[in-house]
Formats: sequence, C-alpha cells, structure tokens
Amino acid sequence: MSTPAADAQPNPSSDPPPSDAGAPPADLTPEQRAVNEVSNQLTAGVMNAGGGKKRKHDTNDDEDADVMASYKEYGRAYLRLGDPFTPIDDIVQHGIFIETTEEIDYPKMTLKERQVFDHKTASWEVLWRLIGPSFRNHMILLKKHKKLRHRVCAQIALGVSGSRGEDANTLKKCVLEYLNADTAVAVDPPISKTSKAERGYNHSVTAKLLCPAKKPPTDATYEAIANGTIKVTGRSFFRFYYPDNWVYDGKNLMDNLFEGHLMIRTAKCLLQGPSQALKPPGAHRGNRGNAAKIGARTVTPRLMAYIGVQTFFSISSLEGWQQTDGNFDYEQFYWTIVSLLEDEDNAHILQKFNHHVFGDASGRPAAPAPTAQDADDDDDDDLEAYRAAKKARLAQPPSQSEPPSGVAA
Repeated sequence: MSTPAADAQPNPSSDPPPSDAGAPPADLTPEQRAVNEVSNQLTAGVMNAGGGKKRKHDTNDDEDADVMASYKEYGRAYLRLGDPFTPIDDIVQHGIFIETTEEIDYPKMTLKERQVFDHKTASWEVLWRLIGPSFRNHMILLKKHKKLRHRVCAQIALGVSGSRGEDANTLKKCVLEYLNADTAVAVDPPISKTSKAERGYNHSVTAKLLCPAKKPPTDATYEAIANGTIKVTGRSFFRFYYPDNWVYDGKNLMDNLFEGHLMIRTAKCLLQGPSQALKPPGAHRGNRGNAAKIGARTVTPRLMAYIGVQTFFSISSLEGWQQTDGNFDYEQFYWTIVSLLEDEDNAHILQKFNHHVFGDASGRPAAPAPTAQDADDDDDDDLEAYRAAKKARLAQPPSQSEPPSGVAA
C-alpha cells in the first residue's frame, strides 16, 4: 500500500544553510541552539521576502511566483504532497506528541479518532521529511516555545494558502480549454475566463462533469441538485472521474475510475504547466514545472486528491475559496479520494496518471549524475550536483545535537 510518507521526496532545497549571523556559542543547550537556528531561518526568510536574493527562473503562467528558500517555500510543496486542510500548527503539535509520548492509547480511540490520528501522523511525517531531519528535531526541542513554533507554522501556512490561490487562478483560465473531451469542439455557449458565475450547475458542460455518477446528466437532475432534492457531498462520485462515454449500469462505479480526460489534463497543467496539458504523455518543462520544484517524482494519493480538489473548484460556480459549498465539503472530498487511492486494488490508477504526467507508469526517474563537463556547461546540472551532494549528506546522522532523552529518533 502506498503511504504519503514513503512517496514524498525530500525537497532539493531542504535544510538550507544556517544564517551568516555566526555559529552559536558551544555552551548553549540543544534547546537554546534550536531557538537560535529557527530564529535565524525565520529572519532569513523575511529578508528574502523583503527583496533579498531570489531563485533565478523565468516568470510565466506555468510556474509558481518568486520562490524563496524559506519555510514559506516548503509550504508550497506541502500543499500538494501533504495535507491542504489541517492547520500546520495542529500537524506540528501532533508530531511533537507522537515523538515524545512513550505509549499512545490507540485501542481506545473511536474509528473516527483513529482516522484523524492516522491522517495527522502521516501528514507530520510528510512535512518533516520534506523540510529535513533538522526540522523534526527543532520542533521537538521547541516543545515549550509555542510562539516561536507558531511563527514557523504561520510561514509554512502562507506558502500553502499562496500556492493554492495560484493554482486556482491558473485553472480558472486554463480549465475552459480542457472541458470537452474533443478539444476541437468549442464550449457552447462560451464561458467567461474572469467570472465563474456561468459554471457549476449553471452551464450544461460543467453541470454534466459535476453530475453525480449515479444520476443521469439532465436538466431535471441539475434542478433537483439546486433545490436540495439530490444532495451532493464529498463522498459522491462525479462524472468527471470517468471517460466521456461512460454510462452507469448500477454496479460499475469502480470501472474506468479516474480515467476521465479532465483530471488528466488538470494534473498535467498543475504539475508540468498549462503549455503541457494537451500534449502527449510525459511532456514536461524540465526543472521549471511545479513537479520538479516540489520534488514530486510520482503521483501519490494525496497529490491526486489535491488535483481533484482544484479540478472540482475550477468548474464550480464558487468565486472564492471556501471549504464548504452547501452540502459539499472539500475536505471530505479530499480524504475520500485519498482513501480510494490508498487501496492497493487501485494502484493502476496512479500508474496511469504517472504515465500521463511523467511519461512512465512508475513516475519520473532520477536524473543521472552529471559529469564534470556537463556541470561546466549547464546551470541545471549544477543543481543536480547539489542534489547528489545533499542526498549523500542526508544519509549521514544529523550533525546537530541529539533530541533529549525519551524523544523518538
């Protein structure tokens, strides 16, 4: 079974170098050293955001906005690979709890409590692995420093909310090109790129895509949804999950699941860029696409669920982000998809998306080690050399002080 923690790849920019403020005195306790290091990292992130040196890249609709080597940048990746709904503060607090508690009374939890507990546990592991082992140790050592931890979490949360808005704005315009299975057929009547009022159940094309899979895509169904006779929830299956010619026969909900054209195109748009969405499987923009930026080499259940959330929102009539829309809850919708795709019987779905997004059912292969000549010729290869060195460094025990006694290693 695929797990988020196992699938998440460490970000190439993990564990940024310490601030130039100078090495801390040798007589500091591990806790005091953690306070200094985290404070320096926060200061460095603020300086970058205020006009410091930015990572050099082209600016266009296929990319995130200016990327900073800060906690905020990690938030951008965590949005897609981790958990876009649970507050970061809650994830970190949960992480500290499970790392410092010797015995957890799991058997006494209700089924719902276990689900929430397991979600948070996996989210914590995705988060610290994404940022690096030092983040895990820092947060444990800062158990008593709630305000400082909150500042860190607030920066990560800024990256989460900022990238969610950027992805939503990208799809708001681009999704109109992906609606019809045959892109040569124009959407009729045309839909505005600037207003979403004509989307959702207000237009025949988007209404059909958002129609519950068990219901016929008719005006009577859309009217029943509008007046509440038919309830649409986050646990519903929708027609955009399936190929355009799919017909419900009373027992085939799992047949052709997530083989619909729309999510394949939105996945390629968000991970490789709008210019690649309608190209053949595997088309990408090298290291400039979001997949490369966040270190995603494979489509995970959580990444797939995030794509589903953005797809649904892009064709809905909601103008601004909100977690609920009537009976529909985006968080419930997200975890429903995660649950479906964590089932080993559905591994073929992730393989299909890997094929379309990365060109291979197993995902994007690791880049070959650069030669000395290559490193001289290409800036991107310098990045690969840095990644190789970083991987070797992370394989060694952390150089910072070990966590206090009783803390899980």
